Amino acid sequence: MSIFNLKGRLGTLGRKSNELIPELAKMGYKVNPTEVSQAINGTNQQPKIEKVASLCNVIVSRWERESK
Repeated sequence: MSIFNLKGRLGTLGRKSNELIPELAKMGYKVNPTEVSQAINGTNQQPKIEKVASLCNVIVSRWERESK
């Protein structure tokens, strides 16, 4: 399980995990759907995946602020 509860937060926002891929690309991070899934679910603790999870948290936090 991700420490950021990304899956639940995405669901609350009505967003899909694949929407994170272009946002990560804008931040200079090229990822594939598997890496995003691993980051969201916390199933891989490799440094790149942990960084992706952290960046996803930033993106989802921004989406949460924008949805208010």
